[in-house]
Amino acid sequence: MSVRETSLLFRRTTQLHSLKLSNNTALRLFGWIRRGRVACLAVDELSLVPKTTQLSERVLLKVLSSLASVLRHWSVRRFDLTELSIFAQGLTSLLLHDGPLTIKLNEESLQQLLDLLHEIQDEDLTCSFFSKVGGDLTSCCLNWEVLQYLLQQSSAQTITVNLRKNCFLQERITRLLPFLDRIVFKRPSPSFVLTAIREIYEAQTCHMIPSLLRSLDHVINLTCRELDLVDCAALLFILQHSDRVKVNLQWTSIPTEEIESILFTLDKASQLSVDRKLLLRFIHCCAASDDQQGAASGLLRTLQHRLDLSCSSCVELTEKDQSEPLSLTFADCRAVSTILRHSSRNTQLDLRDCEVEDSSLDLLFPVLDRVRLGASKAVLLQLVSLVPGSSERDTVRRGESLCRALGGELDLSHTTLNQSACEGLARMLDFSDGLTELDLSHCQLTDQLLLTLITHLHKVQVLDLSHNKITDAATHRLLQLVSTNPSIEAVRLFNNNIVDRTPFKKDKQFEIW
Repeated sequence: MSVRETSLLFRRTTQLHSLKLSNNTALRLFGWIRRGRVACLAVDELSLVPKTTQLSERVLLKVLSSLASVLRHWSVRRFDLTELSIFAQGLTSLLLHDGPLTIKLNEESLQQLLDLLHEIQDEDLTCSFFSKVGGDLTSCCLNWEVLQYLLQQSSAQTITVNLRKNCFLQERITRLLPFLDRIVFKRPSPSFVLTAIREIYEAQTCHMIPSLLRSLDHVINLTCRELDLVDCAALLFILQHSDRVKVNLQWTSIPTEEIESILFTLDKASQLSVDRKLLLRFIHCCAASDDQQGAASGLLRTLQHRLDLSCSSCVELTEKDQSEPLSLTFADCRAVSTILRHSSRNTQLDLRDCEVEDSSLDLLFPVLDRVRLGASKAVLLQLVSLVPGSSERDTVRRGESLCRALGGELDLSHTTLNQSACEGLARMLDFSDGLTELDLSHCQLTDQLLLTLITHLHKVQVLDLSHNKITDAATHRLLQLVSTNPSIEAVRLFNNNIVDRTPFKKDKQFEIW
């Protein structure tokens, strides 16, 4: 925009959402205002964008002086100076502006300004800093003297600091405790959190707990810590005097004798994060007695009604942990089944990356109607094979429960189906109506195995039989299946041993080309 066009814009406009000025335009603007060539203007955000990356101190001082003069004639809500590296002294005139104003600075300018505030220790200027720049100091590297000065000011502004950039705070926790109502910690390490809760526990200063939790964003993160008895006592002390706090105990080592105490204090927590091995310890503790089973509903609530025994529940897995599945014993499955009976709503049960024997899986069928199931294909195949029960009634119940737990979709692709598995799948299909998608691709299906299933496949809306050993001998039965069941939307037959594909071209439901 030319100088003349800019001047005309300022003459005709009374309000702008945002406005970007170069340093040259900012200097001209002050001259126009002084000569009465620019009307009063309201601007939500005014940005200063220099034409060159480096401006001399003299030019910067003139530009900032002009901007301060602009504020006497214009109403500006925000000044964006993030594209300028401004020496701290040049900002004082903007900080002392009487009107409501927010100033956005880059990391370098903010750092210099903090050092200046500490050096001159002017309370009014520091108060203006909090009012106009705010208390978000997450981009800054501080020292204790600067932080202590800021915390001691009478302003009610909360200060936010990044603990990863200010590791010295780990050693200053005792001196920080009186200021917990004024400070928020971003990215606190588990060791920092553990030290903080121990300090409060040992001093028995329960009145500080709400401030501590607020400063930690209501998250107690103790991941990868090895807790001793005192650590556990400190955690219990914090939980007993808190409400709706999130607790992260992934890969945390807890003494066996403390598991029950923590379990019965979880009613104070809103969310619990654990790795699968610690989860199993909590599950076994819940299932150990009638009294402890009363804590099952609280455990499920804090786990967000999700029992995740897969690798996705773990953090910082070693290569060995990633490759080795978790072997669930008969006792594990019995404990899982026991606490699921206390669930007041559907629970997500994730058995991916798990190995389970058939006799152990049998224990889960009575509670499948209470879960949404995620499982490895090997476990899914085992469950399907176990559908035929001891009686017709038992078989019906198992088939319906498994289908409901799978949410209407069953993916057995890339598993080898034998006669037993196909018979189990047939019984499951026979007694359930909710299976909408069935993926049997890459399953080594032959015409004979397909014959076991075909009379039950009419209940499936989308059927994938690709990459199997189906031949022309099955063509008639497949055509009959689709022609008599208009509810079938698609049957995929890619890469089978079917030579004559012509009959399938008449029905758009078939995908075979």
